[in-house]
Amino acid sequence: MSLPYWLEVPLVEGASSIPDPETEIVIIGSGLAGVSTAYWLQTKGFNSITLIDFKATEAASFRNCGHILYGTVESILALAALHGDAIAKDLWQLSIDICHDVRDTVQREGLDVDYKQDGYLVMAVDESEHDEIRGSIKLLHSHGFQSDYVSRKELENKGFCNVMGGRFEAGSAQAHPTKFRNALLELCLKRGLRYHSNIEVLAVDEVKDKVAITTRHHGVLRAEAAVIAANAYSPLLSHFFAKHQLVEPFRGQIICSKPLSKPLRVTYPHSFDHGYEYAIATQDNRLMLGGWRNNTTGGETGTYDITPNPLVKKGLEAFAVRHYAIEEKIEWEYSWAGIMAASKTGFPFIGPTDSQRIFTVSGFTGHGFSWAHGSAKYLAAIMAGDSIPDLVARQFNPRLAPLTRT
Repeated sequence: MSLPYWLEVPLVEGASSIPDPETEIVIIGSGLAGVSTAYWLQTKGFNSITLIDFKATEAASFRNCGHILYGTVESILALAALHGDAIAKDLWQLSIDICHDVRDTVQREGLDVDYKQDGYLVMAVDESEHDEIRGSIKLLHSHGFQSDYVSRKELENKGFCNVMGGRFEAGSAQAHPTKFRNALLELCLKRGLRYHSNIEVLAVDEVKDKVAITTRHHGVLRAEAAVIAANAYSPLLSHFFAKHQLVEPFRGQIICSKPLSKPLRVTYPHSFDHGYEYAIATQDNRLMLGGWRNNTTGGETGTYDITPNPLVKKGLEAFAVRHYAIEEKIEWEYSWAGIMAASKTGFPFIGPTDSQRIFTVSGFTGHGFSWAHGSAKYLAAIMAGDSIPDLVARQFNPRLAPLTRT
């Protein structure tokens, strides 16, 4: 079926009524980033917040693999090559802190979201990637980070095939993305958040010291400030995003099996081929496997069509046969796609756009679970006038992005 496995847990939806046309803050997007922004803004004392969404079930937040991972889309070796050792170290530490923000929120608020901090395994499918894994471990150790090498034999004992070796980090985690979003949203609603669903936004502009949010069927909403938390869809709402090409949409695809008769030996997040293939075992012992888009013409970029690509599905199924020592024939029950956002800089965008009243938290490039929640925390600090780390102000500033590499 095309419905994501995660949406077997129904989304909490907003009111169908027309939103108040005047409010203090409007957040556009009710995925992990939007709901997390509402949560962190409430902790900063903002009370007049309206959350709106459109076709929420299509959001990337519910079409991922539930990974909460240290690091960025690049290995630390690649980060060092691009930005230097010092910045790479700081970025890696920041990613750890952001993952721990998810953990701490779960613990602080007592959220029942299937959270497990059980680690992450990266596996090499060829010698060049194997060399990169060894180099990354060495560099991580030199910076004082934990990372362990896993041999080919050990990986075979864990139920994998045709892999060269791997890197394991104990601190990464997993959770049910729908349960996390729902639980956090319900908490925000109890604290006064107003939430309206099926509000299609056409444009977000600053007009006469207000933000005008133009909608298709609900007129123009006016606010003191607005947050665009629409990730890949941001260019459709923001002239700034479109002009500077801050994000590019791409279709990420996942398949999920029926429950297997024998338990998978690795149930925590894992990936292959520089993260292009990624997987997890669900609580009911299904194999959830995503990726393979790098093997298609164009890499599935530039599209907003969430229809699964049958060639990608076929490639993922063959990948599972090649790299998992599963004796039984795998029966695939779910197949879905989602539109993710590849950031121009490789990092999320956090802060004001071309207006002092229009903000964004977006561009997660495949690490959206942890980065969405943690980035929203920094955005709330910016909107409250609090200080943020210099690294965030410099590397994640959407106003500086046009000056960075493409």
